[in-house]
Amino acid sequence: MDFIPLTIETKNIWDKFLNPFPYKNSSYQFTNLYLWRKFNNTMYFATANHLFIKKGIEDPYFMAPVYKNTLHAKEAYEMLLAHMEQCGHEKVIRDVEKSQLEDLKKMPFTFTYELHRDQQEYIYSVDQLRTYQGKALHKKKNHFNQFIRNHDYTIKYIEDSVKECIELAEKWFEESEYSPQLYHELLGIRDLLGNRTSFNLKGISVFIDGVCQGFTILEVIQDEVILNHIEKAQKTFNGLYAFLVKTALEEFGDGILYTNREQDLGIPGLRKSKESYMPLFLEEKYIVRFT
Repeated sequence: MDFIPLTIETKNIWDKFLNPFPYKNSSYQFTNLYLWRKFNNTMYFATANHLFIKKGIEDPYFMAPVYKNTLHAKEAYEMLLAHMEQCGHEKVIRDVEKSQLEDLKKMPFTFTYELHRDQQEYIYSVDQLRTYQGKALHKKKNHFNQFIRNHDYTIKYIEDSVKECIELAEKWFEESEYSPQLYHELLGIRDLLGNRTSFNLKGISVFIDGVCQGFTILEVIQDEVILNHIEKAQKTFNGLYAFLVKTALEEFGDGILYTNREQDLGIPGLRKSKESYMPLFLEEKYIVRFT
C-alpha cells in the first residue's frame, strides 16, 4: 500500500466512500480529517472498493478500513493486516465506531477490543440546546440571558466575516498557553475558511462594538446531525459560549435531531464543559487489537 497525503483535491475520492455511511461521529468526516490533517499527518490509500486511513508520524496508527459494502469488508481487513505485518506495525486500529465493530465480529479474525472513553463524542438534542428548556440546562439559559442583557451585538454569517473570524482565532491562540494541537487547530481554521466553498460549512460570528468576539463553524452530516467543528469566543464576555451554541442551532437546526460537539480527549475541563450541556448519549469509539 502506497499511502499519500490527504488534500482538498482528493475530496471526491473520500466522499465516494464516506458519504454513504451513517456515521454520527466526526472521525469519518472529510471536513474533520482535513481540518486536522497536518497535526495527524493524515494519509490514505484507496482501491476501487476500499479506503484505508493512516495517521501519525513516529508511531503511525490506522483507522478501521472503509468499504463500499460488506461484501468487501473481509478483503479490506485482510489487506490492512497484511500491510501491518509487512511494515512491522502493531496490529491495532483506532476510532472504530460501533457499526464497524459489529461488522468485524462477523468475520473470522481474532481480536480484543476496548471502549476508548477519551475519544467518545458527545451527542445532544438540537431542540434542547436551541431552547435551554428544563432544570438541567437552567444555568446555560441564565448565561445566555446574561449575555443578551449586557451586550449590544450583531450576528453575521461565517461567510460574511471570514477575515474577522481568522483574526479572532489568531488572537485566541496568542492568548492561550501554547500547544501543538492548538497551533494546528489555528492552521486548520485558516484552511477551512480559506477553502470554504469546497465544504458545506455553516456558522455564525458575533460582533460586539464592531469587533468579532466569537464564532462557530458547523456542518450538517447525514441530514440528522449537525457537527460542531470549531467554537471560539473571548472569555471576557460572560455567556458568549452559551449564546453561540443556542443561536447557531436556532439558525441552522431546523429538522435536525442531534448535534455532535465531539470528544473531550480526556481533558478534565473540557469533559466538565461538555457534560454541562447534558448529552443524550456518547457515540462510542473502540480500539481493536488483533491477535
